[in-house]
Amino acid sequence: MLKDIYSLGIHIGHDRCAALVKNGKLIASLAQERIDRIKHSDSSEIPYEVIDSLLNYCQINISMIDYIGITFSSVNAYELEQYYREELEAHYHIYAFELIPISHHLAHAESAFCTSDFTKALILVADGGGDNHGIMTESESLYIGCNNKVSLLEARYQVPPINTIYKKQNYIYPFMNKESLHNPISIGRKYEQITYLLGFKWGECGKTMGLASYGKSMLDFSKLKINSLDFDLQFGFLIQELYVKYLESGVNYFEFLDKEAINIAQTVQDLTETVLIQLIKYIIQKYNINDICLSGGTFLNCMLNHKLLEVIPNLRLHICPAAGDDGQAVGAAFHAYKKSGKLVNNSSKVLPYLGISYTNNVIKKDLDLFNLKYTYYDDSDLCRHLAQYIYCNKIVAIVRGRSEFGPRALCHRSILANPTWEGMKDHLNKEVKHREYFRPFAPVVIEEEAYKIFDLKQESPYMLLACRVKDEFISKIPSVTHIDKTARVQTVSKIQEPFIHDLLLQFEKLSGVPVLLNTSFNDNGEPIVESPSNAIQTFLNTNIDILVLENYIIEK
Repeated sequence: MLKDIYSLGIHIGHDRCAALVKNGKLIASLAQERIDRIKHSDSSEIPYEVIDSLLNYCQINISMIDYIGITFSSVNAYELEQYYREELEAHYHIYAFELIPISHHLAHAESAFCTSDFTKALILVADGGGDNHGIMTESESLYIGCNNKVSLLEARYQVPPINTIYKKQNYIYPFMNKESLHNPISIGRKYEQITYLLGFKWGECGKTMGLASYGKSMLDFSKLKINSLDFDLQFGFLIQELYVKYLESGVNYFEFLDKEAINIAQTVQDLTETVLIQLIKYIIQKYNINDICLSGGTFLNCMLNHKLLEVIPNLRLHICPAAGDDGQAVGAAFHAYKKSGKLVNNSSKVLPYLGISYTNNVIKKDLDLFNLKYTYYDDSDLCRHLAQYIYCNKIVAIVRGRSEFGPRALCHRSILANPTWEGMKDHLNKEVKHREYFRPFAPVVIEEEAYKIFDLKQESPYMLLACRVKDEFISKIPSVTHIDKTARVQTVSKIQEPFIHDLLLQFEKLSGVPVLLNTSFNDNGEPIVESPSNAIQTFLNTNIDILVLENYIIEK
């Protein structure tokens, strides 16, 4: 009998995470924040909690791990091998493993290609920044994946800011070092730079994207031409131009930022779309390959992603569900496994539910601990009850099955609500999620009706594409239709997700549409819930009406 081969992937830094590959197949992945309850869980320490949680869930002893891939950011990953080898040996008292450091962008590329169904594809990585190369840092990188190999084709580098990007020296013009204004910067970091200018914090680029739909670009990028991966994008660009707009406005600087916030947001959104549309057109023309994998936090921008499909003919996209750094461990695990000489199993079929599930015994124990009353239903009765609750505008939170891979709640750790009530968006933002008014909510829809309701260019199972809602449905699903008539769609397959598919059909019988409002099961600023205990605490601390833990219903 052949010995099973296991690899463990570890990412250290912000969005620490772990992943497991067995015999070339991805079997588990989870972010540390789901376990320690610290948003983005940023540390240079190895995330032992999430590693141990996955090992225990998959019933794997650490001594069975043959290869460990490790990745970081803003370092030279290959210089970390000895340091982290000794730490792992001391912590686990094991020595019979091979440690493989992986550069940040290579881990992104492996995560995208190995979770796709492509046998050959271009892989574009775009994020805030990756690993160090001398005095420069990875900015955008282009790889090619072919069968079992991922290879670098081209790369662009940036000068990292001397001070961290969130300091005023990096986004408010009078504070900036004028000698650094012409330094190259990544398109992802440019988006982040403007996010700070708007008053948002680290990790809140999604707020900029949501706000952008309310505004109009203040600059014209129609003459911008990208004919190379080594395009010219400078540290001071937009910052200088927007400061000139302020000087011309004749108003107080803070009044200018407040008044023009929606337009500033749309300006950086427009720039990002223009750059990446042209860049992807360039690489397709140069390499004559239309199958493209995307990874890096820039590609969590669902407006950008669908725009690519709208304007580039014959494009086929695969975007890693954990496009940000919480997907790094998957790339590290696959890359490390390849050291065995065996083939990895490239497949999207394992996505996106790669976290942990919880038994009825665990659930009942937690419910009893909180002294909560509950009712158990089989799946069909549960669907009917939930559809009725949601149709009556009850807020339903659900924990079922293994948790999602990536930052988007995909109905295993979700809050579900009625999209047909026009007041639901404002009610959820204000009373339940405690978020800004301008932030939209996403629709989840049965796969076979998605193209009838939304102007989708390809399926969207990971909520990474935002497209227009067709005119005849805008008034039918107002609470998931954004101000610009778009929606960030999640499509659901009957084969892969039969329970949610049936729930949508039950809701359609009542409402006329097989669509639900779907948002992450958490309060503002918190990680998505992971365990039944997390779910119960959030349920009790918010204005959620109904809690579903597997087949148990708890009412307030």
